[in-house]
Amino acid sequence: MEHTAKDVAKLREETGAGFADCKAALTEAKTYTEAVKILDEKGQKRAEKVKGQERETRQGAVVAYIHHGGNLGVLLEVNCSTDFVARSDEFKALARDLALQIAGRDPRYISFDDVPEETRTQLREQLTNDAEVLKRPEHLREQIVEGKLKKQLAEHVLLEQPYVKDETITVGKLVDDVIRKTGENIVVRRFTRYALGE
Repeated sequence: MEHTAKDVAKLREETGAGFADCKAALTEAKTYTEAVKILDEKGQKRAEKVKGQERETRQGAVVAYIHHGGNLGVLLEVNCSTDFVARSDEFKALARDLALQIAGRDPRYISFDDVPEETRTQLREQLTNDAEVLKRPEHLREQIVEGKLKKQLAEHVLLEQPYVKDETITVGKLVDDVIRKTGENIVVRRFTRYALGE
């Protein structure tokens, strides 16, 4: 598609991608929306690549959030590789947003890997014996059970929850977007949520 410098600037602002990547995406795409999708896919691949590197994540921040009224609080540790990124506005905003997410949605686990095997096994047994699953062909049942298992656990897993400020994306996607922008892996290390009287 033909594009102007304003189109490139708008795309850069919207996606956080570099100038050359935005220009290439606009040239390759037939529409502006398609260019955004191209950049999103490239960004996701970059984020996956950065997460796959075995670089230490010992810098970061411990963030505290106290809900007005003082009846709810969150203490959260988010890590990255360098203190340069830890001091960046993107990282600080992400840490605040994660604390707000935890306060609002009360997740129990950070990722699916953190769900105890005992909990998964118990839920898997319940779903296997569910009448709706038993109606399905036997060769599809295991796949259906795994899909239902992930769906049920997702509401308790921080990185799988819909982001409170934009329900069209997950918290995991939000973290991946910041990884793409900073070029460093970002890890939610641990959190504790305190509610008055609980």
